[in-house]
Amino acid sequence: MRDKLKEMGKGLLRKYAQFVVYRAPLVLALFLVFTLVMGYQASFIETTGTSQQEHLPQDIEVLKSFNLIADQFAGSFSSSTIVVETDPSYARSDEIRDVRDPEALRYVDVLTKRATLVYGVIDAKSAADVIKEANGGRIPSSLQSVKQLLKENEVAGQVISRYISDDYRMSVVRLKLLEDVDENEVVEGLREVIRVDKPPGLNVEITGDPVIFVTMIELVQETMQITSFVSLALIILILILVFASIKYGLTPLLTIILGTIWTYGVLNLAGFNVTPETSGVLALIMGIGIDFGIQVTKRFRYELQLRERKEAMVNTLCNVFYPMSITTVAAVTGFLSLKLGELPMMSDWRTMMACGVLFCMIAALTVVPAILLFFERKKDVWERGPRRPSPVAYPLDR
Repeated sequence: MRDKLKEMGKGLLRKYAQFVVYRAPLVLALFLVFTLVMGYQASFIETTGTSQQEHLPQDIEVLKSFNLIADQFAGSFSSSTIVVETDPSYARSDEIRDVRDPEALRYVDVLTKRATLVYGVIDAKSAADVIKEANGGRIPSSLQSVKQLLKENEVAGQVISRYISDDYRMSVVRLKLLEDVDENEVVEGLREVIRVDKPPGLNVEITGDPVIFVTMIELVQETMQITSFVSLALIILILILVFASIKYGLTPLLTIILGTIWTYGVLNLAGFNVTPETSGVLALIMGIGIDFGIQVTKRFRYELQLRERKEAMVNTLCNVFYPMSITTVAAVTGFLSLKLGELPMMSDWRTMMACGVLFCMIAALTVVPAILLFFERKKDVWERGPRRPSPVAYPLDR
């Protein structure tokens, strides 16, 4: 019974290999359409950040308590800050060197008012507000007047320390934000706020929870582009050196290129977003997936010395299918076991890695063979010389 099943498996495998080989144009056409569709979907996948709450399982007690408090007590807020700092150049003596200067205070007041117009900002306070409250709604006309006002009004002198540093070189606008607003929209609004013309000798920046969040996303996207480019370039160089051929060196790349496109397309259809924690998965997929393309290409070059090109590819697929399938099953099983943990981040890794490895194997067993046959369409065994005996008569050479 066992031998019969084994023979049946060999027969099915050979039929599959013959279909890929003798229907190569059809295979290429089908997967070209699939790649275009998945590529279109992959273009919509977004890199998003994750909150601390999203790092924890939804049923954990500490998160239940957090959600209960957020539901019962209105006003779940985050904070952000506009920082104004003196940075005079020594060439111009009229530049601001003390943030209590009326010109600096008026500038801070403009920033405060503009910040309150940003969607999601529910409160904005600055040193200018303290000065105006202590001076009948006006900002004094000279630095000496401001100093005198703060000296005479002890309350204002104490409160203003929340907004001005002890060395009077830095002033802040403290912003209170709703936590459930779009961070990108808020940060874009705040960046627009600080684009207003500033007095000479002052620098202005924004910081805080949403700014750090958006900056992290931007750095992740930039890092992904750089690491992906460097990884791909190094893989290309290594493959060309190994195969001593540009043609055979570049063909295995189809496994990771197509595997990545298909993975991201499917994940986007499933409503999946890339996060900073999962952004490095692409490099891992490339590292694992390229091995499939190398196996097919190397085996085909060996078989091509012994057989006509189509039969060589049939034998290639029959020989590599089993070890590649075992590798994929083992890898996918290992990644899926991350589900046993309770951290959602590990589950995201599991999904991306499992899909990436699986699609790389599919690309290596379909598109790569068809492309290799296309490259060798003008050659056959008779042009290469007399046929040498094959050490293996039938597939599954392990």
